Amino acid sequence: MDQFVSVATPILAARAAMSTDDPEPQIAARALLGLWHVQANSLRKHLDGARAPAQVHDLVTSDVRRAARLLDTGLCSFAAQPR
Repeated sequence: MDQFVSVATPILAARAAMSTDDPEPQIAARALLGLWHVQANSLRKHLDGARAPAQVHDLVTSDVRRAARLLDTGLCSFAAQPR
């Protein structure tokens, strides 16, 4: 995951006209990549053999969207944030 963060951080920093050393792009990269953990945990939770694939898809998508909405609350102002 650290390698993914090290790739995502400069991309996010460039989009926000910041340095990769600034804390905002670093935490934004970790937060966004953390959605993969949410997806993996949700798959483990819902892949119990009792649900149809479409149901699993809907439940996992819902979990990831819930987590993403929470991130969006804090990250939506990321690019416009004064330092």
